[in-house]
Amino acid sequence: MRNLFSNTLSVDLGVPTGENENSNDDHVIDVEVWYGGHLEPNVKERAPNIPKVPATLRESQKQKLPQWYKPSVISIGPYYYTSPRLTEAQKHKHGHAEKFIEETGQNKEYLYHQIRKKTADLRKCYDRQGIQKEIDDNKLATIFLLDGCFVLHFIKHSIDDDGYNSSNNALNFTNHEMTHIKQDLFLLENQLPYEVLQLLFDHAGNDSNGRPAMEGMIKDFVASHVPFPRGIWVKEVNPKPSHLLHYLQEVILGKSRSVSSQKQDEAQMGRGRVRSKCFCKNVQELRKVGIHFKPSPTSYLTDISFNSHFGATGCLKLPAITMNTSTMIIFLNLIAFESSINTTNNLGVISYLCFLDSLIDRWDDVKELQAAEILRNFVGERGDVAQFFNNVCNKLVPDPSAYRDVMLQIERHMDRHHSCRLREWYIQCKQKYFSSPWSCIALVAAIIGLSLTAIQAYTSVFSP
Repeated sequence: MRNLFSNTLSVDLGVPTGENENSNDDHVIDVEVWYGGHLEPNVKERAPNIPKVPATLRESQKQKLPQWYKPSVISIGPYYYTSPRLTEAQKHKHGHAEKFIEETGQNKEYLYHQIRKKTADLRKCYDRQGIQKEIDDNKLATIFLLDGCFVLHFIKHSIDDDGYNSSNNALNFTNHEMTHIKQDLFLLENQLPYEVLQLLFDHAGNDSNGRPAMEGMIKDFVASHVPFPRGIWVKEVNPKPSHLLHYLQEVILGKSRSVSSQKQDEAQMGRGRVRSKCFCKNVQELRKVGIHFKPSPTSYLTDISFNSHFGATGCLKLPAITMNTSTMIIFLNLIAFESSINTTNNLGVISYLCFLDSLIDRWDDVKELQAAEILRNFVGERGDVAQFFNNVCNKLVPDPSAYRDVMLQIERHMDRHHSCRLREWYIQCKQKYFSSPWSCIALVAAIIGLSLTAIQAYTSVFSP
């Protein structure tokens, strides 16, 4: 084989050299096509922790609010640094950054040099094609310093001492701007490496336990943005998340499943008992087999369980969530993060959304989950909520082993239910005559009326 270093690569096609000395020159592979537009083979690189939103995902949702992937008020990091829409907020960053440095008693030049020493590695956290060529390492280090100090100052003054959103306006932003900035901080393409934040807050003061005070503030800030009406208690979190969105993902998923359960699922997959994608009957169909719904004891998305009572009735417990614009934005960007190649092996959010999507087909499914206090709807019509899940989850591929134990228990319950005619009659009577207080009152009134009619008929026939 003979290599040509222009734009072709010769290949030995088995033609005898004696017959045609130049035959290899006529049968060559185009190197540019072969290597995807590059004249040299790409060296295997570390997958970026802060990738661009996958094109397939963005295109599949181009008619479903694609602007939710882009910051609306402020840019963080290099992707939207030069965006004309965000120049107004860019002018105010340095004031907040200088206040953070002053309040924490640090030196701006020292922080810059600490970041500059690691800029080459930090650049690898991003998609290299997403960063403009004019952003060299010096400019990128300055962006990290400016944006990192701004983010920490914003977090420090947007959370009060109890870990809730602060009502004072020390940041000089309107409520409208505050809301949108908080949303912008959890967009996939608007992230800073967590290592940058750590470099900036490591020497910014410690709490009573000797740990950096900002570490606790960041935890409270992230916890305040979980889409759960009951909030969440953050116990164990990865001490080194990739960025704030990754931090939020780990908070809402909670602890990962045990190794033993994973091995059990793998064994079941080997025996062909686990299907490639988790599907469940919708809410209305589950109600027909005696399954009702209750909120889970915790708010973690992984806290889904099912209990069957002798095959007659069952209870599916789901974490309670609040559906509003912020929740949708967070879910869309977590989907993008989990869908990115090699960014994470955890498909917890995608798996949860696909499971919920299988439960929700129509507006009446949403109505039942609202009645069970599992879903709080601040989006609008119930049909809008159902459409969101159906559209967003249409082409998602979840972890095939996610919630597998729950799915198997539901299938067994349905099999037992359909195998006994008496159970079906019991459930039908219960849902028809005892589904609400009014139906119970109507049934009792009908029984009393029939009884009185029977007594009257009896006395009229057998009266002396």
